[in-house]
Amino acid sequence: MKPFMNIGFSHRVGPFLVLIIVCAGCSPIDEPPDLSGPYYGQEVPGSEPRLFMPGLISTNEIDHCVGFLDGGRVCVFSIREKGTYSSFEEGGRWSHPVEVPWRNERGATDFTVGPDGRTVYFQSSRLTGPGDERRDGNTWAVEWTGDGWTEPALLPPPVNTDEYSEWYPSVAPDGTVYFFSTTRPDSSNGDIYRSRPVGADYLEAERLPTPVNSDYYEVDPVISPDGRYLLFGSGRPGGYGLLDLYIAFSTPEGRWTNPVNAGPVLNPFSIPTRMSITPDGRYYFFPSRQETETWKGDEVVSPDIERWGDVDVYWVDTSFVSDLMASCVGKDSVTSVVAGEYTDHGVDSSAALLEKAFEDGQDTHYFEMSEFMSFLGDLLQADKGGDAERLYRALLEIQVDRFRLDQGYAVTCIMNGQTAKGLELLGRLWEEHPSRRPTDDFMLAFQLRMKGRTEDELAVLRFLASESPESAFAHFDLAAALERRGLVEEALRRCRTALELRPSWDDAIRMQERLTQG
Repeated sequence: MKPFMNIGFSHRVGPFLVLIIVCAGCSPIDEPPDLSGPYYGQEVPGSEPRLFMPGLISTNEIDHCVGFLDGGRVCVFSIREKGTYSSFEEGGRWSHPVEVPWRNERGATDFTVGPDGRTVYFQSSRLTGPGDERRDGNTWAVEWTGDGWTEPALLPPPVNTDEYSEWYPSVAPDGTVYFFSTTRPDSSNGDIYRSRPVGADYLEAERLPTPVNSDYYEVDPVISPDGRYLLFGSGRPGGYGLLDLYIAFSTPEGRWTNPVNAGPVLNPFSIPTRMSITPDGRYYFFPSRQETETWKGDEVVSPDIERWGDVDVYWVDTSFVSDLMASCVGKDSVTSVVAGEYTDHGVDSSAALLEKAFEDGQDTHYFEMSEFMSFLGDLLQADKGGDAERLYRALLEIQVDRFRLDQGYAVTCIMNGQTAKGLELLGRLWEEHPSRRPTDDFMLAFQLRMKGRTEDELAVLRFLASESPESAFAHFDLAAALERRGLVEEALRRCRTALELRPSWDDAIRMQERLTQG
């Protein structure tokens, strides 16, 4: 019995009451599809991601968070601006999706499915009891009984706390709860934590060490059903975008390997948040902005969609994980070898060794761009910018994904005290390759804000506004940062520019009222 089973699941809703709750919900579609079989009877994907359930789960809105229970015969999914829904196969046909009875009344519900294939763990800022007015996120659990849902149970302290937020819980086979938080004192940006079970209790949450966590933004951890690997999103430099999917593997000693980028099949169009793995470990579901001409229902326009684009749900066979494991586990890291040579013999010798490591090939070494960028960031922090530049140039000569390298080095400069240089590099790069400019470019400013580097945050936001003068969002983001700094006059000008580009934007209207009245 898992630890959470002792904290509230003894009270179950009766079948008649469950039936009333399930049928009373509203549906995101007018008519249910006539489908049967696991996973709505869809043809399972191979190594190439496939759009999942267009028109039902993949719509023209912000679609995310899909989970399957009971061998693929119960589905839970979220549509950002509508809610969280569930449906199940019964009598050879899938039921009409209805809103779940445990929906979050105070915002969107993000969730994962536990390794038992019956339990949904979800984050919520819902009230925990009478008189509770907090808005921090907590972890809850609810179980599918076969004919309905149990009452939501709040996981006990110290998994949940009164002081900090616990977001996007994912539970390992031994009951360990993984989550991320941005509010804890030891959080460098956004970091991943875990709380281990001891009997019916839990240990204090611990921040996962480097290399899983970094000086950058880590978000939405998903532990595999067998506990052998950890998926998460990270803003560390060297990705295909500015927030990419990474994987770390568990070692026999209980440590984690250096995270590796999931690669171009899943990045950069995937959004490495609100991901899931089926309890049998066979399929990976993820939201993506990948363009598709498939019909997905009526057109919907909202601020989120205009910023992010149409976000749909895709799924793919998890064989990509074993391929990544084979490519790196048990091999020497190029970055570790070069860093050791740098310490012992200096930059020229390490630059030469870098070239040799690539000549030796992938049989003995693996190379992870983000790991190399972290090494260059350490050099910049140590005021060894000349050496960092020398090694960056040496890697350029090897021609390892030139765009990723240039963008990664630019971001490394920005995040390590050389903002002007980094923005100059980015400006040239995005001008040369406009189609590869990341849509999540605001992640740069967000990470600087998390670190309290407000002047650099403003510099990045001014850069983005100049790069995208027709983007209402770029001007609004800059106005919000200026407002936080008390620069009212300039904030008002930027806010008015945003409203000229998007006159009916409620958030900008409210900001203008605040700035005018204040």
